[in-house]
Formats: sequence, C-alpha cells, structure tokens
Amino acid sequence: MPAVYSKDIQAKTISEFKIIEKYLSEIGTSYNIKNKVLRGVGDDAAVISLSKNLIVSTDTSVEGVHFLKGIKPEYAAYRACVTALSDLAAMGSQPLAFQLSLSTKESNSKFFSSFKKGLQDFSNDYKIGLIGGDLVKGQYQMSVTVFGKQHSNILLRKNACVGDVVCLSGPLGNGLFGMQDFKKFNKKNKTSSAYLKPKALIDYGKSIAGFASSAIDISDGFLQDLGHLSKASNVGFELSSSLIPHNSNLSLNQCLNCGDDYQLIFTVPKKHIQPLMKKMKRKKLAIYQVGNSIKKKNILLDGKIPALSRGYNHF
Repeated sequence: MPAVYSKDIQAKTISEFKIIEKYLSEIGTSYNIKNKVLRGVGDDAAVISLSKNLIVSTDTSVEGVHFLKGIKPEYAAYRACVTALSDLAAMGSQPLAFQLSLSTKESNSKFFSSFKKGLQDFSNDYKIGLIGGDLVKGQYQMSVTVFGKQHSNILLRKNACVGDVVCLSGPLGNGLFGMQDFKKFNKKNKTSSAYLKPKALIDYGKSIAGFASSAIDISDGFLQDLGHLSKASNVGFELSSSLIPHNSNLSLNQCLNCGDDYQLIFTVPKKHIQPLMKKMKRKKLAIYQVGNSIKKKNILLDGKIPALSRGYNHF
C-alpha cells in the first residue's frame, strides 16, 4: 500500500493536498523512532526495521454496516482503527504503526477536523503513528492496516487442546448497550463510549501470551468467534452460563450473539491457569474462567447447544 495519499479525489471546498497536509499528516510521528519506523508518509512505501516477526492485520469499516450513519467522523475514525488493532491484541503482539485508506464524498474542513481528532486520539492512546494510506472520493468507508511485532508467544486460533480452560477478559454486551444508548440520547457518555470509542486490549493480550494456548477477539459475537476457535483447534467447548459476565441490561442470549465487544476469548492449559491468575491479579486485570475445551466438536452451554444467531453480519 503506498504511503502517499492518492490524487483521485476531486475536493470542492479544500484541495486534496491541503486535506493531506492539514489533516492526514504528522499524526503520531513522535512514536515512529521508538517503534523503529524509518519512513512514514512521504515516500512510495513505509519502512519499518524489525528483528522479530511482523504481524499485520487489515479491517474495513463501512458507514451503515460497521458504524452508524451520522456519528461524528471523530468516532467513526477511532472505531475503525480500534477494530483493526484489536486483532493484534488477540495475537499478543506489540503495535508499531497503522495505515488508513479513506473513501468519502466530504471535502469540508469541519468533517476533516473531526476525523483528524479521532486519528490523533487513537494514535496517542496506543502510541503508534499513521504511516500512510490512500484517499479517494466515494462511499464513506475506511480500511485500516495495523502493524505489530511479536512480543513473546504469538497467539493463534489453532492450538487449543482438550482440557484447556476457556477464559474471557471481560463482560459481554457493553458495545451493544452503548450503541443502544447512543441511538437514544445521541451523545457520548460513559455508556455510549463502549460503542463510540471501544478499547483494543493490547496490554491484556501481551500479558496472557506466555500462558494461553489460543485466542481470538470478540468482534462478531462471543458464540460466533468461539466457533472460529473450535474449528481452527478441532475441539469443542463446554460453558457454564453462570460464569459468563455480561451487561445486566441485556439478556445473556443477546450478549452471546452481539458484536462490538472486543474482549478476548482464550484457552489456557490447566497447568498454566494458576500462574496466570496470579499474574493477572498482580496486574489488576480481570480474568473469567467460563468453561473447558472438550473432545466433542460442539459448543455446549449448560450441557445444551445454545441458540446461535448469525452474530455480526458484514453483508
């Protein structure tokens, strides 16, 4: 992906180059040296110096599908970046930089000022810089590519084993309830922040990387994403509903099937669970043991196959 923004936008209010110069440059450049980014925006490609494995993920957010129509560009930008970065959290990796490809029909300063604030907030929260991307005129959507490096063990989906403990990083349903709150009140508050400015659990992922056997982030729904772990690892899971933390304003079934949580589901060999619990207590990070991996390749909730919706639908 080229690090210089493309020239195919026909801006009406401010020129393409002014947009790039004023709103899409110098975002998080102070973090580049620490993150071994040798070149960012300004050349045909970015350059990152690495001594460990590079971990890369891309996520696309489309207006009306992945974020609500009418939300401030600030929140749309922040959400799009976090949803991509959450994949690095699930891999237990250390973020280095990000790139953004933006398609929009907007060309006014109000839109881009708000959009830039979202990028700056994200950059500062996760200490990474914007090192390139693309800018085109079209349907409002963003594709974000995140770059990270191996921290300790790389967490994959495929290494869960029968007998492993199934763990969860935090309560389900806060993203859905936050979206409902925003639809009702149309403002950012403590509740709606879970939807407008979700969190990528980078430190959490790095903390479990030396103990967990597999992991995935919850973007499309707990049951749906747990199903991906089941398929990749060729195991099933037996869960207890009484152990699954969830938003008390929603039913457990809603919380098991809704997206936008960005919590981590992970499996831990029994021999590692106590050392991990001690570490998480020391770091003041929550951890919930919600079930076990089983040989039968089904997901069971209280001994029964739970009602499974499609989870989050991208189409």
